[in-house]
Amino acid sequence: MRRFAASLLLFAYLFANTELHELAKIGAFIEHYAQHQKDDKDLNLLDFIIIHYFSGNIVDADYAEDMQLPFKTADCSNSIPTVSIPLPEFFDFNPSVLIKSRALPPYDQSVLPSSHLDDIWQPPKAC
Repeated sequence: MRRFAASLLLFAYLFANTELHELAKIGAFIEHYAQHQKDDKDLNLLDFIIIHYFSGNIVDADYAEDMQLPFKTADCSNSIPTVSIPLPEFFDFNPSVLIKSRALPPYDQSVLPSSHLDDIWQPPKAC
């Protein structure tokens, strides 16, 4: 029973906090491949993967179905807020010491995401 509970918790954690939940879209992958193979009898699985994953985001007639394939979008963006509360014996409160404020450095806009990062198979590029 412990092993089952541990496996269940690990499975739930991996699906919630990683991109492993994309495996739930395998049915859409198989259905889309079958549709492409019905249209083109010579298309094999490797060619299908190259077209849909290694050729960039090609906007064509079935673009909406292409975006439903697994690992085409990165939508697992969660963050876990943490709060660190120091223990009371570590407080060194001295009201006679004034904290001087410093000016913040200018905002660096080179770290902002841009549209070229939408394609997960492209390497990161400097803006």
